[in-house]
Amino acid sequence: MPDFSIRSYKSADTSAVYEICLKTGNSGQDATHLFSDPLVLGHIYVGPYMEFEPQSVFILEDDQGPCGYIMGVLDSQTYYQWMHSEWLPKIRVNYKKPTGNPDTWDETEKITDLLFHPVSQRLLPDYPAHLHIDLLSRAQGKGQGKLLMDRFIDYLKYNKIPGLHLELSSNNDRAFNFYRKYGIEELDRDNESIIMGYHL
Repeated sequence: MPDFSIRSYKSADTSAVYEICLKTGNSGQDATHLFSDPLVLGHIYVGPYMEFEPQSVFILEDDQGPCGYIMGVLDSQTYYQWMHSEWLPKIRVNYKKPTGNPDTWDETEKITDLLFHPVSQRLLPDYPAHLHIDLLSRAQGKGQGKLLMDRFIDYLKYNKIPGLHLELSSNNDRAFNFYRKYGIEELDRDNESIIMGYHL
């Protein structure tokens, strides 16, 4: 049984975090085969968090190295303003906006398009913080997700944050059941995604 530990993020973790994001990017499963660019998913879902608020990133580690993370921000509104004005313009210079019929785009083109047309993010004043959590398969089903959540919730309480929200794909049943079991409530859903919230 491997030993797991949770620690604060350091800048040397960046490439490992990008890799975990890709290897869990298909509703918790490996998305490597879906992307011709292995970094673009991370540019949306992990890169900006590590740059904007590195103190809100925690790494799960075992004897093979980083195998999961939980990350987020204390104030979503400030974060999204920064992401749109600072982060995305810097990343965009290395990409071309996809053209043609969006219905024919592959996964790389769909995510690349988000660099140019980020989805409008919902702001929930009662749940100002938000988070992402991902674990490689070797760390799943061993209680580590709950421990990561506990660590992040304690961090939010220490910072006097009243609530957090998260968004997940509507077909990610495993994640949905995990969050429900933890006590996070469903707030809203559509065909694509589910919004959940947690009062601290």
